[in-house]
Amino acid sequence: MNRSQANQRHPFASYPIVAWVALVGLIPCAVAFGQSLSAPVDAESNTRTVPAVLRWDPNELPVPSMQETFVSFPKVSNARSDENEENKEAELTKGRVFQRAYDFKEAEKEMKYSLYVPKTYDKTNAAPLIIALHGLYGSPRQILSYPGFTRRAEKHGYIIAAPMGYNSRGWYGSRGTRGGRGSDPKNLGELSEKDVMNVLEIVLKDFNIDRQRIYLYGHSMGGGGTLHFAMKYPDIWAAIAPVAPAIWSDTRRLESAKAIPAIVIQGDKDSLVPVRGTRRWIEQMKALEMEHRYIEVEGGGHVTVAFEYFDEIFDFFADHPKPKSKGDEKTEPSSKSDQGSDQPDSDQK
Repeated sequence: MNRSQANQRHPFASYPIVAWVALVGLIPCAVAFGQSLSAPVDAESNTRTVPAVLRWDPNELPVPSMQETFVSFPKVSNARSDENEENKEAELTKGRVFQRAYDFKEAEKEMKYSLYVPKTYDKTNAAPLIIALHGLYGSPRQILSYPGFTRRAEKHGYIIAAPMGYNSRGWYGSRGTRGGRGSDPKNLGELSEKDVMNVLEIVLKDFNIDRQRIYLYGHSMGGGGTLHFAMKYPDIWAAIAPVAPAIWSDTRRLESAKAIPAIVIQGDKDSLVPVRGTRRWIEQMKALEMEHRYIEVEGGGHVTVAFEYFDEIFDFFADHPKPKSKGDEKTEPSSKSDQGSDQPDSDQK
């Protein structure tokens, strides 16, 4: 068989190999662009982060390069740290996202999380705190890279803590205590929820946090987690900001969180978390006379709504500190039991 005959039998054989490599390389790039700003980062954590071309914002603090900058911080042991306080203050990185780790004893592993501490932070003055929950297959690094997030935290003096939630698909307990598949632990939901609460406990211990200004922000899976934590731990939060919330739960559970002001953002063309599910939660907020602001973005999808309304979110948080009451500093927050249906409110998978 000569070369001409071979090309007739295998028409693609005449294509240069470089063209094939280029074509195959474009496919994952297109997928990464369309899936909630997500792309693989490392095998160890099995998480994803946004592509650099989407992640970089020239107005963010800081902008040393297209790569994210992280600084290791002394490990803590299961929500407790034995490091000397003066050493901690000396090693604290301000004005830049950095990473810490602690010994998650229930999971028998080291668990990482990310922090942003504004340059203006002074341990003699209490700072407001935002707990930020990433979406499905996202990571702490990803959500802190949302355009404008850390810049506004710097401007308004917020500390941001972003837990992993055990792994990138733990759902923060919003789908129940189980949920593990394959190599995941069978109590994945329980561990995912516990990780968030551990990180909150660590930050409250290691930083001077204003207990009347602890807020919760989450996108997609993290938006569902935001509603879940508000309903289960209502004593903690001054206000919440679920964005495109993917949640499997009965809206009647919102009764326990009706005293928590909420700003909810949803695109009406979101194909991953359909608007009809979020509207059901808004109707329940109205029925409960729960203070809320609902921004339904005309033509909005699933991705950009997560960071196009940070001004509105920070303004809402600023207007809603938690009312002070006796024992706020001493009383441990109560946990409400999970009740209700397991029917999904969205089509996200």
